[in-house]
Amino acid sequence: MYPIPGTIICGIIFQHKFMQQYTSSKAAGLRADIIVEVEKHEDDLKRQQTKKFAQNKPTESEEVQNHPESEQTKKSAQNTGEVRNQGDPESLQTKKSKCIIWRCCKPISMQASTKEYADIVYKAYKFFPTFKRLFVAIILSYKDREESQKRFESLKFERAYKLIEVELSWMYDILHSKSSLIFAWKPYGWVSRIFTLVLTTTALVLFAVLYQSEYNNIVKSGYRKFEFEIVLTYVLLGGAVCLEIIAFAFMLLSFWTYAVIRDSRENSRRDSGCCRSLENFLFRIQEIIRPMKRSRWSDKMAQYSLITYSIHNQPSWWKFKIINGVTETWNHYRYTTYAHVSKHLKEKVFEKLKDKMKSIEDRTSYKRITEHRGQWALQRMGYYQEFGWSVEAEFDESILLWHIATDLLYHEKKEEPEPFKEHPPVEKSTQKNDREISQNISNYMLFLLILRPVMMPAGIGQIRFGDTCAEASNFLQSEGDIKECAEKILRVSTEYDPGVVKGDRSKSVLFTGCKLAHLLKEQFIDGNEKKGIKSMNDRDGMWRLISAVWVEMLCYAASKCSGQYHAKQLSKGGELLTVVWFLMAHLGMGEQYRIEEGHARAK
Repeated sequence: MYPIPGTIICGIIFQHKFMQQYTSSKAAGLRADIIVEVEKHEDDLKRQQTKKFAQNKPTESEEVQNHPESEQTKKSAQNTGEVRNQGDPESLQTKKSKCIIWRCCKPISMQASTKEYADIVYKAYKFFPTFKRLFVAIILSYKDREESQKRFESLKFERAYKLIEVELSWMYDILHSKSSLIFAWKPYGWVSRIFTLVLTTTALVLFAVLYQSEYNNIVKSGYRKFEFEIVLTYVLLGGAVCLEIIAFAFMLLSFWTYAVIRDSRENSRRDSGCCRSLENFLFRIQEIIRPMKRSRWSDKMAQYSLITYSIHNQPSWWKFKIINGVTETWNHYRYTTYAHVSKHLKEKVFEKLKDKMKSIEDRTSYKRITEHRGQWALQRMGYYQEFGWSVEAEFDESILLWHIATDLLYHEKKEEPEPFKEHPPVEKSTQKNDREISQNISNYMLFLLILRPVMMPAGIGQIRFGDTCAEASNFLQSEGDIKECAEKILRVSTEYDPGVVKGDRSKSVLFTGCKLAHLLKEQFIDGNEKKGIKSMNDRDGMWRLISAVWVEMLCYAASKCSGQYHAKQLSKGGELLTVVWFLMAHLGMGEQYRIEEGHARAK
């Protein structure tokens, strides 16, 4: 068990227990109240014993008649009992003090929600040494996969994401702060922090003691040449002490501290009540500072729309080549917005990953299933034959195709005909959730493709995006409402293959994405008599399919991004892509595991 500062343990535990029992007492009279309570309890005990003895005591004649031979013996026993009961008051006070100390050492209880949060933090602490190696591309063993899967299968999605957040926040501490110097050395890190605080405080006290008399003489004499230097020294030393106190408080109230103390207690042979009380008390304070509902990363996803950018990025006569690059970069960030990562999106990603994990049949399928970028969702829902061509293209092209189709369908002016009878009615909230999830992931994936290309698989996405924006700008001509622009693009006939019409000179996929939108509408809403497709108005089914494809694309992109780029984004608030990547690793999916048994644990 690692040494814990005794003053911290005693101070926190005794203060907490005494303040609970004697809240009506003032701090200055706390000790006196305790002594008075002990004396009062002693007097009450004496009176009760005397009264009970007087009631049960037989008369002298009865005693002689019943037991004449033991009169002297009982008298001596009663005298001895009185001496024992009314004897040394110090023994009673000692017993009372032991009782108070025993109560103080009893573990401080926690509420169910707080205990659950504490268990999540401790699980993250146990997982962290294994999964932090992913950031430096170390392959984990098959045993690591099985252990992680076994623990994650039973977690709800909120608890799973919270565990991931805690681990990523610790990874940020290691990479971008000095926490690793303190907690990696364990007892030595604590000692170094306390030693620094003591030295700084000692320097301030010594300076105040040694130079106080000289400072008074300077003030009295009116010679103020060194007064500014002395005041400045006080300010600097006082500021240094304050900074050390703040740093020590942050260290004491961090989840690192709780996890280290709990791990030390559980690994030791004795389960100390004082140690348990300390860790529970610290976690209560930590929960007030960082409640469970509060996210430990930005919890936002960037949004970037191709149609919005094309509408507002019309060519002007004053855009010369010299400033064209600067203007383009400025416009990229100008039209970037941010959306909150909803709990519905998190739940959908988590459930899709769990479904994939359950569908794994053998060891080789672990790697194969992470290669899907829409194929698995289309096959499961029975639409691979109709839309498989859109996900079999290069990944950057697939992103642009599905982004354009999603944007057009999201902003089109909807008509509400009668729903098809074969499809049961679905709650509007479900359709709205799938619709918003599809739009948010679509815009986020385009943002990564254009402004975070290092986090995406290699391709010519920048070229395709530029050609598509140019074609959209020429087609739309002037600024307008995005719904009107979407309707204008959707009115274009895509009976003939757009790639054949425009040739190979342009990499634009604007009207190919429009074709995908038409096919989705035909399949789920309008129907097509020539193809034998009935009109169903199944918008909820359409958005369910689109959201499933986008979730799979998001997971594919997360698995293909290098750990060093995930680590870099931690300093900027974190990325949803990083959270999904780490979640996939805990569920046993990705390229960072060995697929055979018998390998030693990675070091």
